[in-house]
Amino acid sequence: MIEELVWLILGVILVKLVVNHFTTNRNLPPGPFPFPIIGNAHKLAAASRHLDLMELEKQYGKVFRLYLGSKLVIVVSGGNALKEVLVTKSAEFAGRPSFYTTEVLSKGKAIVLADYSPEWRLHRKVASSALKTYSDAKLKRGTVINNEFDLLLKRVRSRNGQPHDITKEIRLAVMNVICALVFGSRYELDDPEFTKFMEITNGIASVVATGSVLDVFPWLYFIPFKSIEKLKKKCQERDELVGRIYREHAQANRIDNPGDLTDALLKAKKEAEDEPDSSVKGFLTDENLIMTMSDVFIAGMETTASTLSWALLYLIHNPEVQQRLHRELDQVIGPDRLPELEDKKNLPYLEATMTETLRLSSLLSLSVPHKTTVDTTLQGYSIPKGTTVLTNLWSLHHDPEIWDDPDAFRPERFLDEEGNFVPPKADRFLPFSAGRRVCLGESLARIELFLVLARLLHSFKFENPTSCDLPSLEPVTGLVLMPRPFNVCALKRHAV
Repeated sequence: MIEELVWLILGVILVKLVVNHFTTNRNLPPGPFPFPIIGNAHKLAAASRHLDLMELEKQYGKVFRLYLGSKLVIVVSGGNALKEVLVTKSAEFAGRPSFYTTEVLSKGKAIVLADYSPEWRLHRKVASSALKTYSDAKLKRGTVINNEFDLLLKRVRSRNGQPHDITKEIRLAVMNVICALVFGSRYELDDPEFTKFMEITNGIASVVATGSVLDVFPWLYFIPFKSIEKLKKKCQERDELVGRIYREHAQANRIDNPGDLTDALLKAKKEAEDEPDSSVKGFLTDENLIMTMSDVFIAGMETTASTLSWALLYLIHNPEVQQRLHRELDQVIGPDRLPELEDKKNLPYLEATMTETLRLSSLLSLSVPHKTTVDTTLQGYSIPKGTTVLTNLWSLHHDPEIWDDPDAFRPERFLDEEGNFVPPKADRFLPFSAGRRVCLGESLARIELFLVLARLLHSFKFENPTSCDLPSLEPVTGLVLMPRPFNVCALKRHAV
């Protein structure tokens, strides 16, 4: 009897400790009560987490809290709150939380996942400088993209209008643009190194997308989870492959006349180290730059290829939009040449279509998690230092208070009465995030999206195969929300 009484008392004490832990700060945002041990981890476990969080938002508001185990997580949506996090108080929310899977993935060296610090700011400055001085200039000259997408058109044309999975062709073309920019090389579909790159990317994406129990309970690290072992193996293969390419560039020593982004990174590193500030020396290690190469490669390929695939999928579902795009391209470009980057300003409906694709697909539905760098406030709530912050961009882009009929594909929402393109307001449209953590490759992605979509639509009419149901609009959750593979018939419009 005494022993049972002791266990009862201990149980009451444990429950009281749990309740006190989760309810000490009275000025935290509201949220569902957390379960013992797991907190609200089940709310973030499903592939539909962005939709589940949007449902919680209806109950708790644009700023609410969850617990991942015992770790406080703040979920943010709505233009005003997101602007405060990403722009107004950008530095205060610029950190990155440390999860077991992201530590395995980046070792704290990657720009996208590294925590906010003076070293990170230097690393980003070097990478940004390299991108601006090399990638943007080369893209605007069009040589890299034009050559690769001319080959894409040739491959699609060779299908003679027969049904095929065009997403594979798009992924190859986008990957080759990224490879040409970052590594100075390109691949064919049957190249073993191309296959290796795809295996590595898909392997990493499959683990990171689902997360791991170690992200909630890192003290279970001694258990050999198969998913973590797979992630470690794929990251090692990635580092070996990209590291070999990096060392080849370092030995070639082309920093006086960079041939690709890796050469430009080596040049920027040398220039930074030659500055009088001695604190720079020793920080920009080979490992830092190798991780930067991986960042640009993986992020650039997944987001651009998936966005282009979503665009074609939406056009198959909305043939009247495709017809209007064909009319605009025929009026502005004509049948005898391909669209160039300079034509963009004269193709407002195409610009609106790309913008609507980015809004509706919301590839990075929750973006990359942020972390508070200091004790701060958000919309009147107290947010402690070190708090993980999730920005629900899906909710922003599908908010019926902002967007009329938000689940409909309507490019005309970005046109004025005269048919001119009207950019969406910055606090309503954040496909590349904003502030200190804005996507490094935004300009590269926008150029690719325009040129590929313009050239594909100039050359082909895309139709769903006869007697087949329309392809699903239900996404596959990976590093981004990807469309499911689908077949399409590409019917020739113009010979060029």
